[in-house]
Amino acid sequence: MEQAKQYLERYQRAKEEEKDAIVTEYRVFIETLSAEDRQSARTFMQTHLRPRIEEVAETLDLLGQKAALVLKGKITYEGQEYVFGDWVTIADYCRLHNFKPARVQNWIDRQIVPQQNVVIIQELNNLKLLKNVSYRPR
Repeated sequence: MEQAKQYLERYQRAKEEEKDAIVTEYRVFIETLSAEDRQSARTFMQTHLRPRIEEVAETLDLLGQKAALVLKGKITYEGQEYVFGDWVTIADYCRLHNFKPARVQNWIDRQIVPQQNVVIIQELNNLKLLKNVSYRPR
């Protein structure tokens, strides 16, 4: 299938911003083919794109594994272990619970967030970790 080969070559040489247009053009082209030619073009593309698809899938798997390690990760500070997810930064707490950082910092200052639920890690530029539980002002 010569035309499918030409589309593939154009796509591989194209700049990132040109690729969507080429894909759209190819989709229009493929609709003009007979069912047999369409299947032949799809088989051609699958055969030639399979190595790239497998490479991307492998990369995604590795990223997923790394993300799982980070999410299940922990930090040890002054002999105490803090598991990510159970302990979050102020910014993460705000995203998770829909609060503004100033409000959460105010709660810390007023001890609405108990002191045992706040850890300040000086070696990480005074990073504050909060125990990820619900806090409400009294």
